[in-house]
Amino acid sequence: MTRNSLKSLTAALFAATLVLPGVALAEFPDKPITMYIGFAPGGAVDTTARLLIENLEKELGVPVVAVQQPGGGGAVMAASLMNLPADGYSIGMGASAAFVLSPVYNKSLPYTMDDLDHIATVSYPEDALVVRKDAPWNSYEDLIKDARDNKRVLTLSSQVAVSRLMAIALEQKEGIDIDVIPTQGGGAGIQQVLGGHTDMTWGASGWHQLVQAGELKPLFSLGYKRNETFSNIPTLRELGHDYAFVDTFMLSAPKGLPADVLERLTKAVEAALTDDLKQQLHERMFLTADYRNPQDTLAYLRKQQEEVMPFLEAMLAEDAKK
Repeated sequence: MTRNSLKSLTAALFAATLVLPGVALAEFPDKPITMYIGFAPGGAVDTTARLLIENLEKELGVPVVAVQQPGGGGAVMAASLMNLPADGYSIGMGASAAFVLSPVYNKSLPYTMDDLDHIATVSYPEDALVVRKDAPWNSYEDLIKDARDNKRVLTLSSQVAVSRLMAIALEQKEGIDIDVIPTQGGGAGIQQVLGGHTDMTWGASGWHQLVQAGELKPLFSLGYKRNETFSNIPTLRELGHDYAFVDTFMLSAPKGLPADVLERLTKAVEAALTDDLKQQLHERMFLTADYRNPQDTLAYLRKQQEEVMPFLEAMLAEDAKK
């Protein structure tokens, strides 16, 4: 090979790295990264994202710009994110339900959990089913006994599929009826319970201070294990059910991230979850840091979907009758 032809080949290879999709530049990142947040400002997902951004910027050495993109429990953000360039400069903070549940019951969504790259899980909330302070039930057993003995149809304010699936689990095992009242947001569900319009609601945020103030009573959580702060609340699994769901907050990206870019982002998230950040997550929103790498994140999503699929199929069958 002549000197000129060698120079031409070198130039061509360099140019290819600039134009071929999926080829990472060695200096990633060298410009600001945009983080799309799939929920409204002030909530648990938004709080997780914004606290994480502060440390991510230190780890990555570039600004990370937050852009709110709420709707559909994170589905709007996921559907938009999948169409952006897979270069690491567009990432999205959402919740696992948007990948585990939404694509199954909403066939109009253009994605499944496999249509995006998942960078890491970050945190999860302390959840609970709550009733008003003067409700006649102080435990799960009280609730079920009243519904059975008095043939009482319970009412549930529900803002997400997670709680509707929970209602199906209770109906199937206990032989009771639950009227699910759709609401816009967890705060609206809590207000309905406080106002005496519905019997109960399930939530991942907004109930903690009201329980501490004695305005609401928690009966159970849907976690795989008990809440860290409210450890006196039993899980539904401890009460004999097969249903559990932890809506875990996580970072994703368009499918096809170069391996070195994905690794850079993943390691940055892991390093960003410092002890101080973990403490802030807990103090501000009763959130627990919960890091998983990309492989473990995808495995977690698949496990969640497999576990809840019987209840999802029951929900779809109910909808088909309407």
